[in-house]
Amino acid sequence: MTSMLLEASNNVWNYVLIGVVALLLIAMPILMNARNKRETQKVQEQTNSLKVGDKVLTTSGVYGVITELKFDDSQKMVVIETGGKTKSYLTVDAYAIYTVFKSEAELQKEAEIKAEAEKKALEEAEAKKTEKKSRKKKASLEEQVAELTEEDK
Repeated sequence: MTSMLLEASNNVWNYVLIGVVALLLIAMPILMNARNKRETQKVQEQTNSLKVGDKVLTTSGVYGVITELKFDDSQKMVVIETGGKTKSYLTVDAYAIYTVFKSEAELQKEAEIKAEAEKKALEEAEAKKTEKKSRKKKASLEEQVAELTEEDK
């Protein structure tokens, strides 16, 4: 009797295990595809936002400043100025840009926007806290009025 129960229990766990493996086999490609789409979109946005004067790093490790953008029908090319005293120019595909470095002004502007958002969030939280206190106080006063009216009756 107990061996039949153990055997039935094992069968149930086998089905659960098969279900979990099947779920993983279905979910993995979907999740990987979503991640790839996000990364592709990020690269596309970065490539479309390139402008003359941006400081960049290419995938091959070359640092430089964009001096010219060439957009043909089939490809986007970027001319990068590299070097210190002796300047050299390198033409690469726009998708070979690994990172665009932000200028001090852009970094400062982002910091100001972030600080402003944090300040606004703190003000909203303070306003909610004050409103909550006033509601509690109002409820307390209403309870006291109700008690007094009951006593008067």
